[in-house]
Amino acid sequence: MKFRKVFLALIIPLLGACASLSNETAPEAVAIPAPSLEQIAPDVWIHKSYANVSSYGLVLSQGLVIKTNEGIVLVDTAWTDDDTEVLLNLVDQNLGADPDMAIVTHAHQDKMGGVPALNKRGIGGRAHPLTNQDAPARGLRPTTYSILEDKDKDSLMGWTENGVDHDGPITVYYPGPGHTRDNIVVYHAPTKVLFVGCLIRPGNSNSLGNTEDADLSQWAQSVRKVAATFPDAEIIVPSHASAGGRALLDHTIALVEANAQ
Repeated sequence: MKFRKVFLALIIPLLGACASLSNETAPEAVAIPAPSLEQIAPDVWIHKSYANVSSYGLVLSQGLVIKTNEGIVLVDTAWTDDDTEVLLNLVDQNLGADPDMAIVTHAHQDKMGGVPALNKRGIGGRAHPLTNQDAPARGLRPTTYSILEDKDKDSLMGWTENGVDHDGPITVYYPGPGHTRDNIVVYHAPTKVLFVGCLIRPGNSNSLGNTEDADLSQWAQSVRKVAATFPDAEIIVPSHASAGGRALLDHTIALVEANAQ
């Protein structure tokens, strides 16, 4: 089926990233590990990339690579163009081809800093319209396509909207504002893997991280919508920590409600 083509350490400012805010002095730069792939389920890999974030240190960011009968889907880029090029090479080496589609989960650098690298290879990037609206102000390149505009043209991507499921090997869902106003999640039903990006906090976290673009009044409800929409999800993959179970959803709700008081 034809798809629409849609080692000096780097210090990245905190603006537009998902790491926690801090008033501490910027840590000394350290060597940044190269991007990597880790298989977590049949046909599903976590990709990892790192950046030295001002006032925070070395920060891990994760996304997914999903292989389906219709093609390969990349969820989120690496932090930078260069690291996204390395990541795409890893996908090609391990899966035998470039991604047919890329989806970014919100307008922060750790999620879409490598969009120009996607464009260079002719990989059709997709994002929520709000993501593409917010990207330029944060120094980021919008994706080629909007999910809402193209959802009915994609056989590779399902979309859940207002309780209606649009068929596809993966499902993209917008639950409402949370970490950002545009955050979406991506579900692969065959493996019950749910990528939640920065909407869901790590299990060992006692803070909400960077809340500069957050909506604390809606965040908990958005997480509840994710839980209700994907009741069969078992492997929950956040951006900045190891995958866990559904307890991560409850943990995030508790953190949000504690901070919103």
